[in-house]
Amino acid sequence: MQVSVEADLLKTLPCVGTVLSMVMMLEIGSVDRFPTAAHLASYAGLVPRVHSSGGHTHMGQVCGNVNRNLKWALVETANLIVVNQRRLSGTHVVRLYQRIKRRKNHQKAAMAVARHLAEASWWVLTRQEVYREPQLAQQALSSTHG
Repeated sequence: MQVSVEADLLKTLPCVGTVLSMVMMLEIGSVDRFPTAAHLASYAGLVPRVHSSGGHTHMGQVCGNVNRNLKWALVETANLIVVNQRRLSGTHVVRLYQRIKRRKNHQKAAMAVARHLAEASWWVLTRQEVYREPQLAQQALSSTHG
């Protein structure tokens, strides 16, 4: 059953099924109202507050005035990715989770994955293309390193 093109595009994100894609589509609404992917992530409450003074930067908690349903859907998807990380091994979202979890903790790593999913949702809906794994940045070869 095809409900909408947007919901079908969101289903191409890792671990997003029919229910989560519908919640995300309805809560995002028209993607045109977000000028960048970072704006959508902020709307979903996945961007921490930044306090800077005198050359010191402190990352605080996320804002409380956010779209809670969209945040729930994205964090739920991130937790599904964590549960299914063996099946999804080698994907960008699993590598992102594992890299951050080594330095921080599960909650911060899951929020980072949720933010990636929010930004990926913006790109998927803006370009009207299915989700693709981000390309790894390849190091430029120099004459001394072959």
